[in-house]
Amino acid sequence: MLLERLMTAQAALRRRFLDVASPALQAEFAEVGGTTVHQMEVVRRLLLGDGMSMREVAEAQGIGLSGATQLVDRLERRGLVTRVRDARDRRVQHVVPTERAKDLAARFKDGMRRASAEVFTALDDDELRTYLELTERIAATVHDDAAEPLRRATA
Repeated sequence: MLLERLMTAQAALRRRFLDVASPALQAEFAEVGGTTVHQMEVVRRLLLGDGMSMREVAEAQGIGLSGATQLVDRLERRGLVTRVRDARDRRVQHVVPTERAKDLAARFKDGMRRASAEVFTALDDDELRTYLELTERIAATVHDDAAEPLRRATA
């Protein structure tokens, strides 16, 4: 029961972020052909490393390879990514963010920071600190250790 409540609350929190962030961010992204928040999440992931293979994009987004290809096609048309063939295996293409993507990602991050400030006004400083500490602890949980908290939550 607790896990169901948590999943519902997490979905509601995500919608709240998108509701707060979307209007301002979408206005900024209109200049790049209507780039969506979902597409910017892909660009953000690409910027964390040196790009990703098409298969990695698909896995990261939880979509099929054809869906990833369509997504990357849209990002490429907007000038946010390029495809680079792997030097060792020409069948593999890497998706690499462009300078334009880096600029847009910085604006996206600023927009999400503003949205976070608005969403988390519901918490005072002590509550926000507690939320942060719990979130960091969950994020740091090693997969093998994850079973114990799940058993406690469902009991």
